[in-house]
Amino acid sequence: MTGPVLILGGTAEARRLAERLAPARRVITSLAGRTGAPTALPGETRIGGFGGVAGLAAYLRAHRVVALIDATHPYAARMAANAAAAALDCGTPLLRYDRPTWQPKPGDKWVEYDDLIALAAALPNLGRHALVTLGGADLSALSGALGMRLTLRAIDPPARLPDHPDLDVILDRGPFDLAGERALLSQRGIDVLVSRNAGGQATRAKLDAARDLGIPVALLRRPVRPVTASATEMEAVLRWIEDAAPIEGE
Repeated sequence: MTGPVLILGGTAEARRLAERLAPARRVITSLAGRTGAPTALPGETRIGGFGGVAGLAAYLRAHRVVALIDATHPYAARMAANAAAAALDCGTPLLRYDRPTWQPKPGDKWVEYDDLIALAAALPNLGRHALVTLGGADLSALSGALGMRLTLRAIDPPARLPDHPDLDVILDRGPFDLAGERALLSQRGIDVLVSRNAGGQATRAKLDAARDLGIPVALLRRPVRPVTASATEMEAVLRWIEDAAPIEGE
């Protein structure tokens, strides 16, 4: 029997890929476990870390994984590096299933930063009330964004909040639509949006709402990740899997 395809997941792309592969193949989706009560996935699911490169390599060998798909969040740089090193060590075919970055449109007021420290230092010059949508990133650098108000939006309560004197938290889960994002920005008096360039459609509406309202966006650039084979379209990923690990007997 052909071994399993291991998907490093936690994204909408990972979910859709598991749906396409199962039940024709054995599929295991690995979740980091940072988000509470994850929705059930097709195939098998494992939750929790592997224990670094050595742990992931041991898992690939023990389960005879025939193909590894890194469909983690674009900002999961450490997991991407671990996946590349473990796949190389085991000789396991690896593909990065990536989202294209968001591209600015006419009227967008984007200011891009390489790291959160630089972004936080510049933020008070961009507005007086920021909506911060940075997912599970370490937000401690925002403690220095003084003289303004911060509203954080996250799926789950952040494990560690910035030490900031004027801070609010909204717990909500996307996808978000344009009307809702416009209403949120307007009703709360948001005048600067903080975001990662995550790509995809689930959270794109906030950028469109910011453009419509003339609000600047402080955008955190994607981290550098290992150079590996990659694809941005589902059909290309499926073809790669068939070439890398054809089903026995076909």
